[in-house]
Amino acid sequence: MAVPVVDLLNNSDSSSDEDLSDSEISNSSEDESMEDEPAESEITTATETETKRSEEEEFWIRYPFLKSFLSTSVAQGLIPEYYVYERAKLIGDEKAKELNERGKALFLKDLEACREKCELVASAIIAMKSVK
Repeated sequence: MAVPVVDLLNNSDSSSDEDLSDSEISNSSEDESMEDEPAESEITTATETETKRSEEEEFWIRYPFLKSFLSTSVAQGLIPEYYVYERAKLIGDEKAKELNERGKALFLKDLEACREKCELVASAIIAMKSVK
């Protein structure tokens, strides 16, 4: 019977090399091979997790403006992260497409506003330079 690691850690101050050599530690290849092989339920769970992850990634790839808008909203603390990433993919493709288009339009408006701000700053700097 192998000694649990927890027991070794808990009794580290009183154990010595002799105590450890008296313990029954099994290093047989049978024990190791059983530990290395994942259980069938672990394989199923891993496969389900990978499938779920790829579906989620595919959703966000199809709707990048929606993802960008929601990510910004999460960063600003407007909506909780767990809610956005768990619930957004449940809205369906039709609604997600509509929201993605609205996000794209908003992005373009923000880009235009940023351009206008930069032009205003540039004009102000030019005006300040010309005054002597």
